[in-house]
Amino acid sequence: MVALIMIMAWATAQEASLAIETPFRKGVNLTGWFQAGSAGEVQYDKYSKQDFINIKSLGFDHIRLPINLHYMTEGEPAHTLDARFLEKLNQVVDWAEELQLHLILDNHTFNPSVDTDREVEDILHKVWSQMAGEFADRSGYIYYEILNEPHGIKDRVWNRIQGRLIETIREHDSRHYIVVGPAGWNSYNNLAAMPEYEDDKLIYTFHFYDPFLFTHQGASWNTPSMAEIENIPFPYDKDNMPAMPPSFEGTWVDNLYNNYPRDGNAAKMKELIDIAVRFREERQVPIFCGEFGVYQRTSDEADRVRWYDALVDIFDRVNMSWTMWDYHGSFGLFGEGNRGSFEHDLNIPLLKAMDLHVPGKH
Repeated sequence: MVALIMIMAWATAQEASLAIETPFRKGVNLTGWFQAGSAGEVQYDKYSKQDFINIKSLGFDHIRLPINLHYMTEGEPAHTLDARFLEKLNQVVDWAEELQLHLILDNHTFNPSVDTDREVEDILHKVWSQMAGEFADRSGYIYYEILNEPHGIKDRVWNRIQGRLIETIREHDSRHYIVVGPAGWNSYNNLAAMPEYEDDKLIYTFHFYDPFLFTHQGASWNTPSMAEIENIPFPYDKDNMPAMPPSFEGTWVDNLYNNYPRDGNAAKMKELIDIAVRFREERQVPIFCGEFGVYQRTSDEADRVRWYDALVDIFDRVNMSWTMWDYHGSFGLFGEGNRGSFEHDLNIPLLKAMDLHVPGKH
């Protein structure tokens, strides 16, 4: 009897573990493709099925496809999705299905400098009604992500909007998983504020760019701009730490600098990732890191590789699925300043640090 009870307890634990697994493990964001100002501005031939074959050969099992979804429409009031956009996106879905690559259709319509307006719900309702109707009959390799990085909006407001959008999608599609995330730029700190949505086909997401002083040194899109900051080492090294430009005195960037001796190490990164791990275990829901990376142009490459190595090791230890940002972009998998040729320009040390396949090596 004792043995039977132990076996049943083990089986229950295994079922619970499987219930919080994501269907995918390692992925990449394919940026700069459908992130255009209109459907007519999309460079539709930028990527082909061969690029998807290449991505899979590196050991990725999924692609997150950022789409400026609100801009792929004919505008107000109906926000009807552009026919050419849908035709091309269906072709992309074909490639993913044929190659058995999971594909996250990520609504990436947002301006980092503008807060998410609660009135966005009207557009979200219209575009997701159409998207769910368009792809409802597609395979389980397809996922919907409602909105990337809502920010400047109260948690309770965003959570209610997201809940209603889940219902909107379910009016047209009860089959596919929906990716949902918290406010605060999809921060792990905002996960706990999310409600327990009554839907059994949700996957939760969060983003990770810590320590921010290291990952975003040189980034001009922050306020204040961090373009002047460079040569921040990882991990923290007192002897190689540059002085903070005086223009940042009294700003949040100055706080990042002052805290870097404490925050600039793998142990702190693990502590922060554990926030998402606890959410997963307490809620018993699947969750993955949908974005992470280091801005390449102003970071030391050896330190950059060291950061990825540390983070992927943490993900492995806590059994967390991930999607790196990005493929060809300024956080990407290719050497800086080259043409991004798959045959010649891949960043081999970075591939190895992330435990990805090196082309030609078996």
